[in-house]
Amino acid sequence: MPWIGERIAQMNQYEWLLEKTYRIKEFGVAIISGFVPDDIAEARYNVCKECEHYGIESSGNKLMFERGCEICYCYLPAKVLFKDSKCPKDFWKK
Repeated sequence: MPWIGERIAQMNQYEWLLEKTYRIKEFGVAIISGFVPDDIAEARYNVCKECEHYGIESSGNKLMFERGCEICYCYLPAKVLFKDSKCPKDFWKK
Protein backbone atom coordinates (compact mmCIF):
# COMPACT_ATOMS: atom_id res chain seq x y z
CA MET A 1 0.00 0.00 0.00
CA PRO A 2 2.12 2.90 -1.22
CA TRP A 3 -0.09 5.63 0.23
CA ILE A 4 0.57 4.28 3.74
CA GLY A 5 4.30 4.34 3.07
CA GLU A 6 4.05 8.00 2.08
CA ARG A 7 2.30 8.87 5.34
CA ILE A 8 4.84 6.98 7.44
CA ALA A 9 7.68 8.75 5.63
CA GLN A 10 6.17 12.10 6.65
CA MET A 11 6.26 11.31 10.36
CA ASN A 12 8.45 9.38 12.72
CA GLN A 13 7.43 5.94 14.00
CA TYR A 14 6.28 7.27 17.37
CA GLU A 15 3.92 9.78 15.77
CA TRP A 16 2.64 7.11 13.42
CA LEU A 17 1.98 4.72 16.30
CA LEU A 18 0.18 7.43 18.30
CA GLU A 19 -2.02 8.26 15.32
CA LYS A 20 -2.92 4.59 14.78
CA THR A 21 -3.67 4.08 18.47
CA TYR A 22 -5.95 7.12 18.51
CA ARG A 23 -7.74 5.95 15.36
CA ILE A 24 -8.32 2.45 16.78
CA LYS A 25 -9.77 3.96 19.96
CA GLU A 26 -11.95 6.36 17.95
CA PHE A 27 -13.25 3.50 15.79
CA GLY A 28 -14.01 1.39 18.86
CA VAL A 29 -16.03 4.22 20.42
CA ALA A 30 -17.98 4.64 17.18
CA ILE A 31 -18.77 0.92 16.97
CA ILE A 32 -20.13 0.65 20.51
CA SER A 33 -22.28 3.77 19.97
CA GLY A 34 -24.70 1.70 17.90
CA PHE A 35 -26.15 2.14 14.45
CA VAL A 36 -27.92 5.12 12.91
CA PRO A 37 -31.20 4.55 11.04
CA ASP A 38 -30.80 3.57 7.38
CA ASP A 39 -32.01 6.95 6.11
CA ILE A 40 -29.29 8.80 8.05
CA ALA A 41 -26.59 6.38 6.89
CA GLU A 42 -27.74 6.83 3.30
CA ALA A 43 -27.79 10.63 3.62
CA ARG A 44 -24.27 10.61 5.08
CA TYR A 45 -22.97 8.39 2.31
CA ASN A 46 -24.56 10.57 -0.35
CA VAL A 47 -22.71 13.57 1.12
CA CYS A 48 -19.48 11.57 0.96
CA LYS A 49 -20.00 10.57 -2.66
CA GLU A 50 -20.27 14.26 -3.63
CA CYS A 51 -17.17 15.29 -1.65
CA GLU A 52 -13.89 16.15 -3.34
CA HIS A 53 -12.09 13.85 -0.87
CA TYR A 54 -14.13 10.74 -1.80
CA GLY A 55 -11.83 7.97 -2.99
CA ILE A 56 -8.15 7.62 -2.20
CA GLU A 57 -6.50 7.82 -5.61
CA SER A 58 -3.06 6.84 -4.34
CA SER A 59 -4.40 3.76 -2.55
CA GLY A 60 -3.39 0.36 -3.83
CA ASN A 61 -6.57 -1.03 -2.26
CA LYS A 62 -9.52 -1.12 -4.67
CA LEU A 63 -12.13 -0.59 -1.94
CA MET A 64 -10.33 2.46 -0.53
CA PHE A 65 -9.70 3.80 -4.04
CA GLU A 66 -13.41 3.57 -4.82
CA ARG A 67 -15.00 4.27 -1.41
CA GLY A 68 -12.41 5.63 1.01
CA CYS A 69 -12.03 9.09 2.52
CA GLU A 70 -8.84 10.91 1.56
CA ILE A 71 -8.90 12.88 4.84
CA CYS A 72 -9.53 10.24 7.52
CA TYR A 73 -8.60 7.12 5.48
CA CYS A 74 -11.83 5.37 6.51
CA TYR A 75 -13.92 2.98 4.46
CA LEU A 76 -17.03 5.11 4.15
CA PRO A 77 -19.77 2.49 3.64
CA ALA A 78 -18.89 1.27 7.14
CA LYS A 79 -18.16 4.62 8.79
CA VAL A 80 -21.55 6.15 7.93
CA LEU A 81 -23.37 3.42 9.89
CA PHE A 82 -22.33 4.37 13.43
CA LYS A 83 -23.89 7.03 15.68
CA ASP A 84 -20.63 8.50 16.95
CA SER A 85 -18.86 8.55 13.58
CA LYS A 86 -17.97 12.04 12.43
CA CYS A 87 -17.04 13.53 9.09
CA PRO A 88 -13.55 15.06 9.45
CA LYS A 89 -14.80 18.10 7.49
CA ASP A 90 -18.06 18.32 9.49
CA PHE A 91 -20.17 17.82 6.34
CA TRP A 92 -22.73 15.44 7.92
CA LYS A 93 -25.81 17.07 9.43
CA LYS A 94 -26.50 14.19 11.87
